[in-house]
Amino acid sequence: MKVGDLDIEIRRSKRSKTITVNIERDGSVNAVAPFDCPEEIIYKELLAREYLICKRIANRKAVTKAQVKREFVNGQSFLFMGKSYNLMISPTAKKALEIVDDKFVLSEKYLPKARETFIKLYKKQGLPYIKERVAYFSEMVGREPESVKIMELGAHWASCTPSHNVNFHWKCIMAKPMIIDYLIVHELTHLKYPQHTRQFWDAVFSVMPNFKECEEWLHDYGVTLGLE
Repeated sequence: MKVGDLDIEIRRSKRSKTITVNIERDGSVNAVAPFDCPEEIIYKELLAREYLICKRIANRKAVTKAQVKREFVNGQSFLFMGKSYNLMISPTAKKALEIVDDKFVLSEKYLPKARETFIKLYKKQGLPYIKERVAYFSEMVGREPESVKIMELGAHWASCTPSHNVNFHWKCIMAKPMIIDYLIVHELTHLKYPQHTRQFWDAVFSVMPNFKECEEWLHDYGVTLGLE
């Protein structure tokens, strides 16, 4: 569908109750609409959002252009809980990798396996924090998971399984706390409402009124979370 200067792919879903706009990493735009929603309604809704969509596309392009290709060399910056720490490779470090003051200190002998070493630290340091926040938000959401894990989840930030386990990508621990909280609330709410229904989003809003801000941040700046 052509909306102003935008080419937007329209997708239909029987599960959708509202029109949702997605901006992919390559800058393409798609909209998911209720299965029986008339095209003229979709067009009017997207036309009303044209400025905001264009703004988000511009933000995404700016972030992608400015994105740092991280290399495991002295002085390179790496993220932890939303803060940037420069890397220092040490020939005398006793630990494989640790945060000391404002630096990531990596043992020189672990340099050949630097990526795996970073992921291990993110998992080890991130799990206790995420478990603590899960416990905090579980009371507010009214649901408690069977287990909490940090793992590789590909293109997904987090997931909720049918057996009520919640999983988080190790990249999440690179984000600022507000973003981590949103991901936790999102998955805990799925324990109550498996689908993205209006009830689901209303429940998320009741716990985290600024969730839209977090969603947009992930869409626009999620590309900055990674080791590549």
